[in-house]
Amino acid sequence: MAVAKSIKEVEKVIQNMTAEEQRRLLQELPYLLKIPADDLCLLRLAESSFDFWDNPEDAVYDSL
Repeated sequence: MAVAKSIKEVEKVIQNMTAEEQRRLLQELPYLLKIPADDLCLLRLAESSFDFWDNPEDAVYDSL
């Protein structure tokens, strides 16, 4: 599958990026994926509804 191969190539490129390059890509990714700004805002707003999981008891799951 050509798409799967392309994805693997992209993964390798991302893994070889510096931390700064990865941060920049993360900032630009919604635009590159054509995610509307409104949708992105809604996703950011929804994040706060999961704050109850940010506790010491559930910290074991943070690395999954």
